[in-house]
Amino acid sequence: MNQAILGIATTFGLFSASIANAASLNVLWYGQSNIYNATISELAALAPTFDPEGDGSLDWNLTIWNPQDPAPNFSDYDVLAIGAAARNRILNFDPTGILNNKEAISAARGNRTFLSGQDPDNHYGYGNPGPRPNGPLGFLVNSVNWAGSAEGMGIVALAGQQWWLNDRSFLKDELEGYASYFHTDNVVIPTETSDFAVNEGLTTAGLSNWGVSSHTAFDKNIPGYLSINDAGSRPGYAVTIVTASEADGGTLGQETESVPEPTSTVAIVGLAIALFKCKRRS
Repeated sequence: MNQAILGIATTFGLFSASIANAASLNVLWYGQSNIYNATISELAALAPTFDPEGDGSLDWNLTIWNPQDPAPNFSDYDVLAIGAAARNRILNFDPTGILNNKEAISAARGNRTFLSGQDPDNHYGYGNPGPRPNGPLGFLVNSVNWAGSAEGMGIVALAGQQWWLNDRSFLKDELEGYASYFHTDNVVIPTETSDFAVNEGLTTAGLSNWGVSSHTAFDKNIPGYLSINDAGSRPGYAVTIVTASEADGGTLGQETESVPEPTSTVAIVGLAIALFKCKRRS
């Protein structure tokens, strides 16, 4: 009897672990100023509450990696998020940590990359339009959840042309000749990507009219990437691009960590009990 109970308990334990893993992401965020880092921590606490379509959300296990900190073990994380490369009263971007770890980041890098000329981390806490669900808030949560919901360490990089094209950047070879400085306040979500999970809850209006909504444009002919948000004032260019082969992928964690249906758990436990009773009678 004790063995049967142990087996049932083990079954419950395995399913509980699966549920816990499926509901969270290990997020590594490249730090800036103390105020900036505190704002990102607040964002992480809000991430599980953003679920406009009611199909589920993810908790973030957030680690802030500051430029002066030792390099982490990148393979421990589902996603590396690198905020806007700017210096102002809030942002204090120093690319040293990123540039010094090109090989290690490349080795851990997975199959999803999210690149944007927008700086929603800046506008989320410190400027127009603030933490709007259809704008900076939703944009940040979706980008991290999408990039982290596949194999390896996903990448989110925002408004970073200053370091993207540096010789020591892990992105240079992909972006050189396709990324350029360009300011626009007109961001358009194309019809063909409007129902992608990475755009859940976002609107053209919510991504536009931030004062300067985007600081970089990408040639839409860039190999391996697909535009999910276009530069409305510059035909043929995008403000946000993602890995083309994964563009319509989910934002609820890796498929290998999918949450089992509750009825499946009950059925398995019920089967274990039935087998135990049959064995006892024989």
